[in-house]
Amino acid sequence: MKRLASLLILLTSLLVACSPSLPSGILDEDDMTDVLVDFHLAQGMAEAQSENTDIARYNYIQAVFRKHRITEAEFDSSMIYWSGRAEDFAEIYDNVVTRVQAQAERMGLELSSNQDQFASLTNEGDTANIWLGKDFACIVANPVQCIYSFTMKADTTFKAGDSFIWRFKTQFVGRSMNNEAIALLNFYYDNDTVCCINDLLRNRPKNEMRHVPGRAIDSLNLRSISGFIYLPPVKGADQPKPLLVSEIQLIRMHKPQPVAPKVPADTLRTDSLDADTLPKQKTERLSPLQVRESQPKEKKINVVKENPNPIRPQQGIPQRINRRRR
Repeated sequence: MKRLASLLILLTSLLVACSPSLPSGILDEDDMTDVLVDFHLAQGMAEAQSENTDIARYNYIQAVFRKHRITEAEFDSSMIYWSGRAEDFAEIYDNVVTRVQAQAERMGLELSSNQDQFASLTNEGDTANIWLGKDFACIVANPVQCIYSFTMKADTTFKAGDSFIWRFKTQFVGRSMNNEAIALLNFYYDNDTVCCINDLLRNRPKNEMRHVPGRAIDSLNLRSISGFIYLPPVKGADQPKPLLVSEIQLIRMHKPQPVAPKVPADTLRTDSLDADTLPKQKTERLSPLQVRESQPKEKKINVVKENPNPIRPQQGIPQRINRRRR
């Protein structure tokens, strides 16, 4: 028994010694999850402010660092470390999303997805979410992790004239004068036609990039779509903070087809003229006297006009008296 206990202790020590240890100042998975949960809740409370959103966001995030007794530098270093391990970081973020939704409901915070008309879309129908990649990414301003890109080939569900919306949320985990990323979308059509749209990502939490084909290309077939989000490194100590990209969607909308106007069935069966308004035809032939009597007769009205200047006898004129000379 003593030998068995000694063997178990030896194996345990070997496993501990062989497991990779975290570098100094890096948060482990549990601590990183706790910090990110409070970080996202702080972002949501800051966005609920009607004024001074940037100031409120900074104050709430600093309160998160004080709560967990870490510095902003330790948080940035941990973000860079875990973002380089895609599978581990994806698992961390899945736990973060689950806990944030539960705590937001308990705190009475209304989630933005509840008011989102595209939140419940599937990959089928005239309006569909065709995004096939992960809905989360962490971009760091270094030569290895500074870009997140994708490429999608068109299939039989795509139609000529389709419109697209690339939607996602972004959050810089810290303040910097160089917090600025670039988002770009390319649409490749037949006849080597390419359409490109781009946008600058700063402190706007919700982002949408829309593509509506014009008349020149709405009849061409789409071959593929590509895009990326790029966080360029800069010279100097004030590097951009890591950028969290979440809730990524690519919405495809088919072009509405013209619909022929529906004609009511009743209008096809009845005449537009009322039958009662047509004169009834008589089969018997009328005599000339009857025809004359059936015609409308004109009524003559004698109108006596009054003379506007009647002649009246003059009054007040003395009669002329013939006087004889005596």
